[in-house]
Amino acid sequence: MSSTTPAFRLAILGTGNIARHHLRAINEMAGRFTLSAVCDSNLEAARTFSADMPDVRLYENHHDMLAAGGFDAIIVTLPHYLHFALTADCVRAGFPVLVEKPLVCNVAELRALEALATQSGVAVSAGQMRRFERDAVNARRWIAGDPGRFGQLRSFDIQSWQNINAYINRVGSTHWLLDGQRAGGGVVISLAIHQLDLLRFLTGCDFEEVFAMGSFDAPFHSGAESNASVLFRMNNGAVGTLHATYCAARVPLSEAMTLFGQSGSLTQQIGAIGDYRGPFYVATEQGAQTLEFQDQYKGFQLADGSDVEDMHEFSFVNQLVAFERAVRGAGPLVNSIAENFNTIACIDAIASSLKSGRPVAVEQR
Repeated sequence: MSSTTPAFRLAILGTGNIARHHLRAINEMAGRFTLSAVCDSNLEAARTFSADMPDVRLYENHHDMLAAGGFDAIIVTLPHYLHFALTADCVRAGFPVLVEKPLVCNVAELRALEALATQSGVAVSAGQMRRFERDAVNARRWIAGDPGRFGQLRSFDIQSWQNINAYINRVGSTHWLLDGQRAGGGVVISLAIHQLDLLRFLTGCDFEEVFAMGSFDAPFHSGAESNASVLFRMNNGAVGTLHATYCAARVPLSEAMTLFGQSGSLTQQIGAIGDYRGPFYVATEQGAQTLEFQDQYKGFQLADGSDVEDMHEFSFVNQLVAFERAVRGAGPLVNSIAENFNTIACIDAIASSLKSGRPVAVEQR
């Protein structure tokens, strides 16, 4: 960005916990980004959120904020059930929007939002920040950089584990994440979405069919699954599994995955019990034969992203920079509605399979 380019002015709609990560990204790049407006139905929450920024305009009604303007784009960080309606209002008002995951709660909303954004010519990006982590970008480059190194994905296993009480303890049983109507589902749409989308990002494969079983334990209610085990078939024929839970009393980690390709492997391994997730390790059989039993364990090396020098260490910064570049016309729109379609469609299919107890085809764009 040129030193003469004015700062990119942002408004934040919603001041929950995740909004603070976006605020940190703005502050990390002060001069490139500036926060101009904050809106929350609880005006006191908006005031607390922006306490260190006296020039930020505060609103308790998003219509008032949209009418006043004075910003270049909006970051939506609201409870999931509000994403579609309020993002649509922002698009109608002509403002580009970065929407914290999930972009919307189902395929019907996704198609409606895509039609509106296309008609309006307004950029909408899904906030799947795992795609902007240096180690993930490095792992993707390792897979895609040499077709013989990993090859086609054949099978995979994904874990997404948390004790929900560790997240909601300050709010308790009234937290909207426990409500399937307001969250759009349970552990899959709220937590496992990260790993599902990351799998697509790393491999370039899309989900084709799912078969899910789950449970619906208290304090979750109104159709929110507390646990889910899912079988997948991908569009290239690969198969895999997901184990997601919000009801683990104690967890050794929260996110992990292992991918097996025709000639290579990728795995996340934690460094110590209690790490949220570990770095990626990769290995390939390319150029070597597996002759001895121990050969199958050889060759793993760290793919931590330390050599991705053009990226910030904080993924929310990278995500925001990519969004800003797209809005300014300096780069492509990363993780557009079209790109995010299969992630949301997969989650929608899992929800249908949990209800029916049968395999469900993932709706294609």
